[in-house]
Amino acid sequence: MDQYLTTDELSQQIKMSPGSIRNLVWKKELKQGVHYVKPTGRKLLFVWSNIEDWLFSGKAPRKPENKSRINI
Repeated sequence: MDQYLTTDELSQQIKMSPGSIRNLVWKKELKQGVHYVKPTGRKLLFVWSNIEDWLFSGKAPRKPENKSRINI
């Protein structure tokens, strides 16, 4: 059974401000029906298992380019 978290609960769980979470929703990085549901017009409930998947699915950091200071 999925665990659903309010914006404030999710904020505490992942140490991110509620405003930052709302920005992720607004930018559509968190998708309705996948990462959250809207039981009413304003209420958001986040699906914890899908949020965890999103958190850990980040791309591997890019390796820095080997830039030489001397152009030959």
